[in-house]
Amino acid sequence: MIYKKFNQAEFFNGKTNKTYEYNIEDNDINYCIVDIDGRFPSGEGIYALNKECKEMAHVLSGNGILVVEDKEYNLEKDDVVLIDKFEKYYWKGKMRLGLPCSPAWEPQQHIELEFKIVEENDREQFLNLVNHVLSNLDNKDYFIPYSNDEYDSMIYNKNYATIFGAYHKNKLVGVSVVIFDKKYMEEEKPLYDISSTNICELGGNLVLPEYRGLKIASFLQKLSIEYAIKKKFEYVIAMAHPDNIKGCKTLEGAGLNYLKTLKLQSGYLRNLYLLKL
Repeated sequence: MIYKKFNQAEFFNGKTNKTYEYNIEDNDINYCIVDIDGRFPSGEGIYALNKECKEMAHVLSGNGILVVEDKEYNLEKDDVVLIDKFEKYYWKGKMRLGLPCSPAWEPQQHIELEFKIVEENDREQFLNLVNHVLSNLDNKDYFIPYSNDEYDSMIYNKNYATIFGAYHKNKLVGVSVVIFDKKYMEEEKPLYDISSTNICELGGNLVLPEYRGLKIASFLQKLSIEYAIKKKFEYVIAMAHPDNIKGCKTLEGAGLNYLKTLKLQSGYLRNLYLLKL
């Protein structure tokens, strides 16, 4: 079959993009023309992801950048890029793209997530997320509960911790906590055989069950490590239950190295991970 320009129809438009689909009516692949003018998705900290399809783009005209996960690519006419499913990305610039997707792109498999620091006004959302995830754990030993005072310190005390959150339509769906309280770090450092207190710990990496599989935890860990580098910490530490395979792989995927396995004074068994920055 041959489909000419008059078969195009407006498909998925926003503030900074206009998308026209060729109506080829094939479930395995589709083709769109996309005009980018600004940042798409619009809004700082917002990334798009496709849950089912791979997205290829050919720059037909113009120039700009594509950010995929934590990498930035400069684009100009005739460049071609491939975005895999689950990868977080955004476009920025003024470009016209020829964009085939396989399987065919559908709006319901496309979501936009906002990544930002969790502030005081989201305290209730944060605590609800923690309680919901903990109540649905297969193994309660996977997570060492914090006290109410520690949760309040994470939210209200900027010298204690920073919480990175993933939001979908303003709903908090995942968090990662970076703890750097000096007293807390003083108690933790002997476990890792390090003398410096210029360290931070990655903890509380939690994602709502219905949002798992989208690699949100991995992306939050990357943001946490970028934060640690920016703040010039010397070490990043973390721990996970040995049977929590996904948790261990997430830490290793973020660049942390397995150090040893031990039983904490609290009785919890943990793998210890360390990254020297």
